[in-house]
Amino acid sequence: MGTFEEILSNYGLLAILIGTFFEGETIVAVAGFLANDGILDPVEVAICAFLGSYAGDQFWFYLGRRFSNHRFVKYVTRRPTFTLVLAKIERNPILLIMSFRFIYGIRNITPVAIGLSRVSALKYLFFNGLAAAIWAASFTAIGYVFGHAVERVLGRVADVQMKILAALAVGIVIMVVFRVFQRRQNGSSKPPAGIV
Repeated sequence: MGTFEEILSNYGLLAILIGTFFEGETIVAVAGFLANDGILDPVEVAICAFLGSYAGDQFWFYLGRRFSNHRFVKYVTRRPTFTLVLAKIERNPILLIMSFRFIYGIRNITPVAIGLSRVSALKYLFFNGLAAAIWAASFTAIGYVFGHAVERVLGRVADVQMKILAALAVGIVIMVVFRVFQRRQNGSSKPPAGIV
């Protein structure tokens, strides 16, 4: 096993854990691609993606709930989509908790907004965990399936650097397709108006 592959095997899961704490679709899809090639274990990828995403969104929720005067919370409340997210929380909080990870443009706003709302911490804890598990499994599977498809077209690639480049390309394609799809779902004329 080459040095670069050893680094991926030893620290790839930690990178997923840290990356998904803050954002994460692309890193999880790339990791799923690498899991198809045997560099990472797909179950471990999904677990790390779940833990990072869940912990991150719980953190942002409690930041909003306990530190409403924090600079980051103030920044979030000034975002154009913030009031729309609050309106969605009032109408159907569970649906928003279950779906916000899949909606482009509100991923980092929503947990803070929910923290500032009347949604109970226990309700958020449960549904956020469920949503994080679905999200982690979905994006790991997407990367894994893309990896399998690329392998069928190109054959197995022996060079680790080429595997990484292919994985990054797949991750970028997935991210672009996902965001274009979300923008079309939201309406191209007035993007903020159709957040959910």
